[in-house]
Amino acid sequence: MVGRDKIEGETSTAAAGTIPALVALALGLGLGCAADPPASKSNTPEANAGSTAMNLPSTGGSGTGGSKPMGTAGSTPSGTAGSTTSQSGAGGSTMTTAGGGAGAGGMVNCSALPAPTNPDDVVSTFEDGMGNVNQAAGRGGGFYMFNDMTAGSMQTPPPGALPPARMVARCGGMFAMCMAGKGFTTWGAGMGTDLGMTAGAGDGGTAMKNPYDASMYKGISFWAKANPGSAVVLRVNVKDVNTAKEGGVCDATMSSGAEACDDDWGKTLNLTTEWAPYTMLWTDLRQSGWGKASSAFDSKQAYSIQFQVNKGLDFDLCIDDLAFVR
Repeated sequence: MVGRDKIEGETSTAAAGTIPALVALALGLGLGCAADPPASKSNTPEANAGSTAMNLPSTGGSGTGGSKPMGTAGSTPSGTAGSTTSQSGAGGSTMTTAGGGAGAGGMVNCSALPAPTNPDDVVSTFEDGMGNVNQAAGRGGGFYMFNDMTAGSMQTPPPGALPPARMVARCGGMFAMCMAGKGFTTWGAGMGTDLGMTAGAGDGGTAMKNPYDASMYKGISFWAKANPGSAVVLRVNVKDVNTAKEGGVCDATMSSGAEACDDDWGKTLNLTTEWAPYTMLWTDLRQSGWGKASSAFDSKQAYSIQFQVNKGLDFDLCIDDLAFVR
């Protein structure tokens, strides 16, 4: 099941900043294609995230959504404010316009967030124009979209696996993973990727998630922005063995309460309408407090990274250059 966290407020506190895009890296990672996902199950936003590299088996789906999104919005985004003036000398920042689509025109510092020195740490740069991810370091999965299936609601791209990236120019890169939507009244909508390889397909053709050992990392980093007219509040969740239904620790039949799944470890961010860098360490993550509680995020058994917008909000958000932090 996907996370269901209540996100309140829309104050904008993050400052803009950016780094050189990982275009060359994305082109050299051998990111492949996947088959189209099967139809979602009735009344569930379940997506089948297919394999994103040649010669690898199909990988896990997003899981299902639920009701009663309890919890509170929390912290402001991490990251340092980007300078709006160029720095001189070797290694100085280069300035660029945050281009492409709504929200273009802001000046961002392309060296505010260092690129990973190890290519295996990159999850996705989206520079192949799709929701493919880097099949490295024992990882699987691919990006997918999900929502609460409210009648009359809209999400673009729609629920399913390997959505197309949006053409959004930033610091030499040409694509980002974006989602727009409105009309959700149960818990909201989101996008994300599973992390572990899967052994086979589950019920209805949806592959079951397996855990991934992310203990070699300290957290994740990415760029994000809210396009003009969008809600700015974004909840970033990381599922572990205690919150994912596949972990067998929580009770997938409960929508809330002491044994309920999906009270994921995460952090609430307030975006701006310009690109800004965010770094979230495992130690920064907190549960919202409405489901199965555990003492700490289990990085040795991580399942998914998901970006979620709460119910009742109109949204048009983008993320880019998702990576692990050592």
